[in-house]
This record gives sequence, structure tokens and C-alpha cells, in this order.
Amino acid sequence: MELRQLRYFVRIVELGSLSRAAADLFIAQPALSQQVAGLEAELNVRLLSRSVRGVSATEAGQVLYRHAQSVLRLIDRLKADVTSANSDPSGVVSIGMPTSVANVLATPLIATAQIRFPGIRLQVIEGLSGHLRDLLVNGRLEMSLLFDVSEIAGSGVTVQKQVSHLHVKPLLIEELFLLSAGKKRFGAAIPLAKASTHRFVLPASSNATRQIVNRAFEAAGLSLDVIAELDSLPTIKSVVASGLASAILSASALSGSTHHDGVTAHRILGVNLTRSVSLCTYDIVALSTAASCLSQLVVEVSESLVKSKVWIGAELDQRVVTRGA
Repeated sequence: MELRQLRYFVRIVELGSLSRAAADLFIAQPALSQQVAGLEAELNVRLLSRSVRGVSATEAGQVLYRHAQSVLRLIDRLKADVTSANSDPSGVVSIGMPTSVANVLATPLIATAQIRFPGIRLQVIEGLSGHLRDLLVNGRLEMSLLFDVSEIAGSGVTVQKQVSHLHVKPLLIEELFLLSAGKKRFGAAIPLAKASTHRFVLPASSNATRQIVNRAFEAAGLSLDVIAELDSLPTIKSVVASGLASAILSASALSGSTHHDGVTAHRILGVNLTRSVSLCTYDIVALSTAASCLSQLVVEVSESLVKSKVWIGAELDQRVVTRGA
């Protein structure tokens, strides 16, 4: 098995097409197919499933894809670490952030990284927590901030194996607020029973935060009137600002403190509505020097934002979780 074959295979899976991968890699398609056939023969397993829509990895192919990503990333890190052994850490470090977390953390993290580690270039990927987890275990991210790791939706043996390889560093606990249309950024607290009279737009039922909200209302014997399920934070805020419905999210979902977007946050009384935020890495491959420096910086900056009350509605998570979910 050659590194070249692994690079070819990873690109095929990412593009979902042999022809597109061949064009991207500047190699003839028959030659690319031959490389895949060589891998399948060596491993004695089918790696790709072909259809009119293109190609996709089989279950065995998904396993190879994840490990190939780790191997290739390790090679890249090896080069970076060796060349920067006698200098400051450098290179590209990819980190995932749910949008609400990025609202608070991205700017101060980038600013601090530029001062401490000017040789590191951050690649910040925003998305839903579950999607970021998938990018992490597939080798597309080196680390990611994730919500309630144990609640990230997934089914099947493969997902459970992926989650078991997560290295989890609990950072903080965020309170969830009722968000409604209003002229103030923060309004009067509201009892859970009164909150249940609102109509809501919420993330899909598979979303970790949505599951927390569902359980809280069910435990209180209250129902949720959900008129729409939305996975876009800006769209949720737009709908809330219009007065059409309310939402239940963290205060970090609101935009910067210098700008009011027509959404008011209300503390919800009579219930403990919180979610955890953890820094997660996939422990099959060790972090590069640059990534290790950045992971420590994420912890430092997050703690500073909580202690200075910039991260509103958050408190430090004192739990010790080292592995798994």
C-alpha cells in the first residue's frame, strides 16, 4: 500500500466521482481505477460502490478513508514539525465551531493566536455540532468545539466506534434562553409554563440542543408548539426577530454586544436548561505541535471569556472527561 494510493482514494471519496477525481489529480481515469483495484486486491475487500450517481465508499471503504486521512495528516504534520523544530510552531490548523460558539470565540481566539503564534494560520469551519463531529472523525478537522458530545445524534455500530475515539475536554456549561422579538437584548425572566405558550422555531429533532429542550418540556409535562425546524442560526434569529415565533438557544447565539438584531433573550425559570461545550479531538492521530498549541489556547481564551462575563450565560465546566462520550 502506497501513500499515493491513499491520496487517490481519499480524493475519490471526497469528490464522489472517479472522473472528477482523475481530473483533479491530473491522472487518466483508467489509471486511477487501476490504483483502486490494486488497493481492493491487496485488502481483499470492496472499497467503492458504483452507481449512476457516481461512487461512494462501502463500509470497509469508510474505515479506510478515515485511517487514510489520519495517515496523510500525520505525514503532513511530520513535515511541519520537523521543519519548525527549531522555530515557533507554524502551519494550518483546522478547528470546527458551532455558529453560536464562533460568535463569541472566533474573534478573540484569532486575535490571541496572531500574537502568540503568528506562524499558525487558523482554518475555522462553522456548522452544526453533529456535522462537525463527522468532519472530525473523518479527518477533515483537527479539533472541534462540540455540544453535549454524548447527545450527538447517530445510530449504528460505526458511529458508536467513531464516538469512542473522541478525546473530550469539557470547557463550559451554557444556559439556554428563550429568544423572542424585542427591542432589548435581555428581558424579564419567564417561567417554563409561560414559555410553553409560545410558538417555536427550533433545530431538527436530531440536534443535541433540541433534544435537551424536548426532555425539559416533557419532564414538566408541557408540550412544544414547533411551527418549523431550522438548522441555520441566522434564519432562526430572522424568524424570531419578525415576531413569527420564538426559539430556545444560548445567549451566544445573539450577535455581538455592539449590535442589536431585534431579538431579546429571557432566562427560563423553574428548569435547568443547559448544554455543555467541549473541545474534542479524534485520538487516532496525535496533534501536531501547532495544533497542540492552539488547543491549549482555545481552553485559555474560553476560560477568560467566561470569567470576564463576555461569554454570557456560561460557567466553567469542572468535570473531568478524557475519552469517549
